[in-house]
Amino acid sequence: MTIDGDVLEIDIDMELDDVMELRNFAKPRLDYIEEIAVNGEKEDVRTSALFSLLFAIKRSKPSIKIPLIDAPSLELGTFGTLNWIH
Repeated sequence: MTIDGDVLEIDIDMELDDVMELRNFAKPRLDYIEEIAVNGEKEDVRTSALFSLLFAIKRSKPSIKIPLIDAPSLELGTFGTLNWIH
């Protein structure tokens, strides 16, 4: 997890404790973060908690760019295709 200006970069292979650390880090900084970029191979997803957190962030600040979930669907290899309802 790194922050470059107003872009927060995270890895898709975060474990649950890393997701909790991300939550604690991002919550007080949401006013300053304009984008959350997710790096890594889509086959490396470790926990659905990351998606839950990203959706909660998007719901609380709709203007934030999260390219991973801004698309209408996501192909996750062995997990198949996830389709979002916005």
